[in-house]
Amino acid sequence: MSKGQAEVINDLMRKISGGIRVAMPASIESYDFKTQKADIKIDMQELYQNGTSLDYPVLSGVPIIFPRCGGASITMPISRGDTCLVMFLDRDSTAWLLGGKNLKPKSMRSHHLSDAVAIMGLCPFTNKSPAKNNTDMLISFDGSFVTLKPKGIIDITSAKEINVKTEGVIINCKTANITAEKSIDVTCKNVTVKASSNLAVECQNANIKATEILNAQCQTLITKVSESASVECQNASIKASGTIDTETPNFTQKGNMKIDGMLEVTGTSLLRGKLTSQNGIENSGANLISNGKVFETHTHTYQDVTTVIAPDGPCTVTKVPTNSGQTN
Repeated sequence: MSKGQAEVINDLMRKISGGIRVAMPASIESYDFKTQKADIKIDMQELYQNGTSLDYPVLSGVPIIFPRCGGASITMPISRGDTCLVMFLDRDSTAWLLGGKNLKPKSMRSHHLSDAVAIMGLCPFTNKSPAKNNTDMLISFDGSFVTLKPKGIIDITSAKEINVKTEGVIINCKTANITAEKSIDVTCKNVTVKASSNLAVECQNANIKATEILNAQCQTLITKVSESASVECQNASIKASGTIDTETPNFTQKGNMKIDGMLEVTGTSLLRGKLTSQNGIENSGANLISNGKVFETHTHTYQDVTTVIAPDGPCTVTKVPTNSGQTN
């Protein structure tokens, strides 16, 4: 082959390869999340052999590729200016995109601009990576993070709220720590929380509503709420093998309360209603005082008494003059 023939062949190969488009970086112009199609602007120019260059036209109706199969999918919000990798299919894909399978292509075009698809995620080096290290898997959006760490550790950080809506929530773990700066809202039919060691909940506001049953079983239960906590359910059962400590300036109980065991009160108690005792009152400490009268030292005086009958024997009576009145 002569030198001239080789140059002709090489020139022809450059022209053919230059006309084949495989993949290029691009930016989103507009996006329709319902159809997952976007208008895309290729972020480089077409360069010709004579050194001139031109902008590519805006590609319309480009399919966006997200992971999706088996009825499951992952979608992300797309905004104007987001970057992506645009790829050009080998053949005319018009019929396939409209639902056709195993059909003859509608044209002979190959690697054409009209057969573009886009994969989100390609970014220039000037865009800072959200990764915090090279050991964790990170899912992040708008200040919230889900971090999958080595050894099976998962960290969830929410910038504002975590809302869970489901028919049933079952959490089985050795230790559970839930921390929220503002609020945690859980609305469901049944909630079962079992912790073999400790369960700690710290937040500003906590609202737990269960239409049927709320069960909490653990060795130690620690609940810290800086503002208010609300629990609403039909039946509530709390079992602790150790102790349950509640600390609050005021504790209000509405409805009947049954205590099976000893009730120990330290401090002053105020009873505004009627007190009824079926087995008597036993006092082993200070005096009993009623309306200013001390039961242990209280005596009565009467008018002339001739006969006193006591069920358990004689009764000592102080006799006063007939004209004296009864005193207490």
